[in-house]
Amino acid sequence: MESGVGKKVTIDQVARLCGVSKTTVSRFLNHKYENISEETRRRIERVIEELDYRPNRSAQRLKASRSMLIGCCVGDLSGPFSGLLLRGITRVCEAAGYQVLFADSSEDKRKERKALEGFLENSVDGLIVNTTGGNDAFLIEVAERGVPVTLADRSLRLSGRLDTVINEYETCIRDSIRLMLDCGYTRIAFFTEQIREVMPRIQRRDSYIAAMRSLAPEGAGPFLYEFDRFDPVGCRRSLEAYRVAFPGERIAILAVNGVTGQQLLKAAKELGFRFGEQIGLCTFDDWAIFSLADVTAIRLQTEEVGEAAARMLLERIGSAQPENMAPRSVELTTGLIVRHSTAKASTGG
Repeated sequence: MESGVGKKVTIDQVARLCGVSKTTVSRFLNHKYENISEETRRRIERVIEELDYRPNRSAQRLKASRSMLIGCCVGDLSGPFSGLLLRGITRVCEAAGYQVLFADSSEDKRKERKALEGFLENSVDGLIVNTTGGNDAFLIEVAERGVPVTLADRSLRLSGRLDTVINEYETCIRDSIRLMLDCGYTRIAFFTEQIREVMPRIQRRDSYIAAMRSLAPEGAGPFLYEFDRFDPVGCRRSLEAYRVAFPGERIAILAVNGVTGQQLLKAAKELGFRFGEQIGLCTFDDWAIFSLADVTAIRLQTEEVGEAAARMLLERIGSAQPENMAPRSVELTTGLIVRHSTAKASTGG
């Protein structure tokens, strides 16, 4: 779809290509979504992106007394997870005429607090936070001061206080434990980078323990291995200790996230282990590397979490009375992708 070289795209063109009225597009740009279906929103976003339509930010600022800036802080910009999350956030915000300011907390609550304070000093219209879990009280305080806050993928310890979009964990964890037991693995351990106050890690650990206690025979687990991801041999030591603890058995691992899954692949190569027949592996985050390595993975809707969080924030920004809107929580479904790393025991012959 082309708009023509050198020609400024107009709101009328966007409306025509979307098959909606100019008023509907205008309402979308002003974040008044209550009478616009999800399908229409996505169509408008897609056309705006394809046409590279840029709403008049100056006019929007004057009309709504807004900065047209969104502050977004994530836990770790170095991994694929954050890239997918930010892609979803950026797509929705830019389609609505917003510029997104990014910060990386490096999983440090002090850096996160400093980044959020910097955003507020720049008069952002709202915040999207993939929180470390160490600034819950501050985030609630910011929201109570009238600055809209949406949490993306990571919730507060005390739920129901802020708008939140997360992936579902309990069902997929039970499915993965059941799969590994059915494939003949006699022990199943949970491997994780340092949990600290990060809610998905806490929730996944707790769901793993609950699943093991309800599904696995006595002695199969739970077993927890936690290591510092920045220690170059931490994961390898944990994997080696697990193997030594159960010699001759078919053991398996559930990795807390893709970062841990990647480190396990590296550690296994260094130790001469192969996932599948010797040791089973299932990881969260179905990144390309896990497809290439034939690793069973729990597929998360990471980009969709970013999109939903951005829409939720913009709805609150566009509301005439945001203080009267109750905090909302959205949980997206996940799926288990089965590959060779959780192979059944060979029967010989």
